[in-house]
Amino acid sequence: MAKIANKSFHILNPRLDPNFKAIFTQNTQASKIALKSFLSAAIGRDVKEVTVVQNEDASFYKFQRAVDYDINCEFADGTKAQVEMQGFDQQYDYGKRAEYYAARLVSSVMEVGDDWNSVAQAYQISVLDFVFDKSNSAPVHHYQMADLGDGARLSGRLNVIFMELPKLPKLTSVEELKNLPTLLKWCKFLKEADNPKSQDLIREIVSSEDGIMNAKDTLEKISDDGWRWVIQGQIEGKKRDYTSGLLAAERRGKHQNAIETAKNFLAEGISPEMIAKCCSLSLEEVLKLNTES
Repeated sequence: MAKIANKSFHILNPRLDPNFKAIFTQNTQASKIALKSFLSAAIGRDVKEVTVVQNEDASFYKFQRAVDYDINCEFADGTKAQVEMQGFDQQYDYGKRAEYYAARLVSSVMEVGDDWNSVAQAYQISVLDFVFDKSNSAPVHHYQMADLGDGARLSGRLNVIFMELPKLPKLTSVEELKNLPTLLKWCKFLKEADNPKSQDLIREIVSSEDGIMNAKDTLEKISDDGWRWVIQGQIEGKKRDYTSGLLAAERRGKHQNAIETAKNFLAEGISPEMIAKCCSLSLEEVLKLNTES
């Protein structure tokens, strides 16, 4: 598949929380069509009507946990859905976290005295720009409560859906793209929409799905808002700081392990030169340990 490069290409990253939410929560027909299309693809049934609730303005982003970038939805039949984008792995236990939010959605529809038949379905939908389950190569998982032995499900009211963008299949032809399920097309769009080298692929996806076409139109419009680029820069800076902190902690841990190993080797009478080589330490560090001991 041919690729193009455009130096003037200027599209926000849809994998960052405020941009992702903005695509689906604008008060426009295009944004509403995009949301219904995405939800229909995610839950596997046609969504005719959906209302977005608790939709705060992304311009108040301050890196505080109190700020909620989830998309909270209610369908005409009472079904609840919460959609979120996780742009990078913040080392949360995402399985437990998703179960908690799904359970909270189910409980939120119940009033005192309600009949159990009034419990509507609830969907906690997470788009992850990192690998959650390293033991499975499938990019999409739909979880429900089920028997561990025979797989028999309970009511199916509580649903957790994960989409892991790094697991998406690589495409080598337009024909492969056409055969993709709609949900994977959505995932491809979210993964590649801001990549100038992938715009031929994006055009093919957009031409095949009306909902994604409306999402692209909305993303292009919000990309004209200068303040959104400021917010994106802040988030990307935070992500770099977080990643750098993890790497620094990892390096410190490895270095400390090497120091402890070197001390043990010194106690066994191994030469400092050999220890330095085996432990990836400088000779000066080993000699200093030898002096200290």
